[in-house]
Amino acid sequence: MVTKDIQTIIDSYPDYLAEVQKNYWRNFILLCFDSSFFTFSTSLLSQDTILPYFLDALTSNPVLIGLIPALFYLGYLLPQIISSFITVNTAKRKKIILVIAIAERIGILFIAITSSLISRVSINLVLTLFFLSYMVYTTTMGLIMPAYSDFISKAIYKGRGMYYGVTQAIGGLIGFAASYVSTILLSRYDFPLNYQYLFWLSFLTSFVSPILIANFREVELPVKIVKQSFSAFVKGIPALINSRPGVKNYIFARQLIGLAIIGNSFFSVYAINHFNQASSVLGYYTMAILLAQCLSGVVWGMVGDRFGYKKVLIAASLIPLLNSALALLSTQTWPFILISSLIGVYYSAIYIGHPNIIFEISPPEQTSQFIGISNTLIAPVAVVAPIIGGKIVEVSGYRTLFILMLIFSLIATLFTVFKVVEPRKMGED
Repeated sequence: MVTKDIQTIIDSYPDYLAEVQKNYWRNFILLCFDSSFFTFSTSLLSQDTILPYFLDALTSNPVLIGLIPALFYLGYLLPQIISSFITVNTAKRKKIILVIAIAERIGILFIAITSSLISRVSINLVLTLFFLSYMVYTTTMGLIMPAYSDFISKAIYKGRGMYYGVTQAIGGLIGFAASYVSTILLSRYDFPLNYQYLFWLSFLTSFVSPILIANFREVELPVKIVKQSFSAFVKGIPALINSRPGVKNYIFARQLIGLAIIGNSFFSVYAINHFNQASSVLGYYTMAILLAQCLSGVVWGMVGDRFGYKKVLIAASLIPLLNSALALLSTQTWPFILISSLIGVYYSAIYIGHPNIIFEISPPEQTSQFIGISNTLIAPVAVVAPIIGGKIVEVSGYRTLFILMLIFSLIATLFTVFKVVEPRKMGED
């Protein structure tokens, strides 16, 4: 079906849409492969499996381990308000995307260099440099998203669920290969050489993406840009949010869901330490995440296109409840493969559901603003939650963390079911 934002474009800019249609399949294919190949690189830097145990080998402080997802969400979500401001004041998106994509590789390079300093400098210096490098990496990941999402919302004017599903499928297969490589490297080489190989491989494979981005074809939306200062942009956020029904409840639901995944980065560390597993099992956990993400992406795309993306969001809110229950009841290691798989299903649901809900809520000329603002408002909870999770583990242990995770997930699910309105039904009696 035609979504509301695309119907607006059909009614207001038919000539523009005709030009976009000419480049549809070219951009579809390039976007799919760009996102998918980058998955290979990022899967070697997984904040749920690889990096937490990398830090666990350097420090026994669970709060520092909790900093991994905290810094990921801080860098990924919070700067998007800056990027959305830049994007809304610019006619085209491709140049912004390409420049930030190149900068993104610098962060990965710094992570690889930092890992090579282990045993050559103090552990405290390694930790400091690692966190600084990781912040560069995650911040550039966040800065690219408003422009990138805006480009997708216009270039992929139909079959968005299919696009995201195909992206997840290809990315899952490529990521699965990456996780297989990580399993071999982690088992064949001792620490820190195994992680050094992983991080340098991540850096080298990340360069496929900018080449693909350079070949995107963009048609400028025929809307007059009214440039504004950053202070005026920020002051206008409350009015912008209030201008679209359902936005506030949706953002609050995402904040609750972010609180519900408070323990995601601790499942693998808990499993390895509690059941005395070898570190090479991280590769299998990463495989499970990526394979599940790959397979479920197609399903979520079909469900969202046909029935609406609120249902996808509800499913995502239930997954932390299932995972925490599995962790609490587990007396063997195999449930943690299932937990990892469900984490992949969760990421797939959020990856597909979140942008599509925003696309349908926001006016076409304000997509980047709504993407950036919503992600920035989600950021505080996403950042603080895993740090609190680390402190809970330090004070009360893993079981307390998993119990709280279960409770938060239940609250998030109930709020999403009863308070979030399906965008396609907004305005209907």
